[in-house]
Amino acid sequence: MSAELMPIIAFLSGAMVAAILSSLSVSRAARLQQEILKRGQVAHGRVLHVWRPKLWGAFTRIYFEFEPVGIEGTVRGCHVDRRAAGELRASLPAVGATVSVRYLPDQPQQAVIARLVSRFTD
Repeated sequence: MSAELMPIIAFLSGAMVAAILSSLSVSRAARLQQEILKRGQVAHGRVLHVWRPKLWGAFTRIYFEFEPVGIEGTVRGCHVDRRAAGELRASLPAVGATVSVRYLPDQPQQAVIARLVSRFTD
């Protein structure tokens, strides 16, 4: 193999590894959202900010706050909307809207906006 091809092969190999790790990370995060939806407790929250990415491949983030049962004060969270950029864009809640939040009682910072979690992921 020629020395000129080695940097190209190294770059392509690194890009493949990065793509695989990114895919695994997204899958793991989607499974965590499903788990929070299944066994989380319900609270009402308020949307603070919606960040829409300018880069292709990034996910929309919805920042919210809520008051978990048994904890003094509010908890702030960030829901990562893992749907495709063009998919159901109009269904995002507006800033200031009240939303149903599900959170893990032992880790209230692990929270999601219930209606934004896809029920069809594996």
